[in-house]
Amino acid sequence: MKYLPITGLWLAGVMLVGAQESWLQKARKLNSRAITKDEIQQFAAEEDLDTRNKLALRRIKPRAGQTDWDTDPTAIPFMLYQLKMRTGLPVHVNNDGLDVGSDELFEHTAIYLTSHYSWSFTEKETENLTAWLKRGGTLFLDDCYNKGSPFTDSVQPEIGKMLEDVQPQILQKNDPKVENVFRMVYTEILWPGESLEAMRPWQYFLMDDRPAVFFSPNDDGCGWEISTPPSASNPIGEGIGHGGGNSKRERFYKWMTNWMIYVYCH
Repeated sequence: MKYLPITGLWLAGVMLVGAQESWLQKARKLNSRAITKDEIQQFAAEEDLDTRNKLALRRIKPRAGQTDWDTDPTAIPFMLYQLKMRTGLPVHVNNDGLDVGSDELFEHTAIYLTSHYSWSFTEKETENLTAWLKRGGTLFLDDCYNKGSPFTDSVQPEIGKMLEDVQPQILQKNDPKVENVFRMVYTEILWPGESLEAMRPWQYFLMDDRPAVFFSPNDDGCGWEISTPPSASNPIGEGIGHGGGNSKRERFYKWMTNWMIYVYCH
């Protein structure tokens, strides 16, 4: 069998085990300055290649089209760093683009696609992703434009190739299928779209009555990324995209911490 999702039983056991090395330790090697894509790739390459029993989110590099799939290069590494610091769980960082048309897809539980532009999957990618979703994988789509874009226009047609009778569902607190998505670690937080700010609600798509695909129109990755390493005076790190005070960026990290634990437990 190529792939089995990590179970909630495993996750509960791992919470008792300390993490080996934090991204903070690696970040201290850098000065307080902008981090380049090459540096992020270097640090990701230094991670232990053993991905077993570690939380991970791998970004997708589609075979077709001209998507800027590698935008926000610090987003996933430092989202995972925040997840590790908040939960004590081990994480694995690999910021390289994943070819979902390859067998490597089946080594992952959660994957991520972002871009400013339209996107599409080839026939082989669609076939692989369909099988992967049926085995328990979860796909997170994130519109990097944040205002409605060709990326958003691509979501339903492409997911429709994988899921029958696909209709996006609005992720709401009173929906019993997803009521725990944002309550796994942090409970007293606003959900996306709940406040009067510009944030819009997430959507999800069901496969076999399981939320298998999540879509955020709010460019969450831009809220994760940083321009400088975390420090004692600014433990989150200076933001790039959504900016503002750290209280707003804190919300993005809380959302994703909850989502990651939900995905690995359901």
